Amino acid sequence: MPRKFIMQDFVGLWLLLTGCLISGLVINEMRSTPLSLTYSSPASRLNQTVEQLGPSATVPVALDGDVERDEMQKLSLNHVALILDARPEVFYRLGHIPSALSLPRDDFEKQYQALQSTLQSHRDKPLVVYCSSTDCHDSQMVADALQKLGYAHVRLFRGGWSDWENASLPEEKE
Repeated sequence: MPRKFIMQDFVGLWLLLTGCLISGLVINEMRSTPLSLTYSSPASRLNQTVEQLGPSATVPVALDGDVERDEMQKLSLNHVALILDARPEVFYRLGHIPSALSLPRDDFEKQYQALQSTLQSHRDKPLVVYCSSTDCHDSQMVADALQKLGYAHVRLFRGGWSDWENASLPEEKE
């Protein structure tokens, strides 16, 4: 008798889990932006976004080189270059380099479209991208994406926010 109840419970549980799985898949497909059912790396997702945003540059362009902290400070003060913060927006709001604009890797498409007119006006001018620190690769991914979108003068501030903050340099908060 107990074995019969265990089998019924197992069948009931299996039906419940199957129903949940099917419901979840249907709801996901009904979303305006369904979640992918396979894993792709952040770089791969960003490349897919860049392909959707526009034509890639016909000639691959090399980065214009790294920016050190002293030069970054001058660029920030003189507004010579457009400074882009590749960190997630929540970190940008907590503190960023003065005059920097938020272009996070994890929300690149939305922010790129919001900044598109500003970016277009700086197409032939220097762009400097930074992230959290030398261990963060988001700035490199955003810089690569900008180059694929045809921006020729992209540079990296590899020291990033931690280098800036450790030097007790001015910051802005949202």
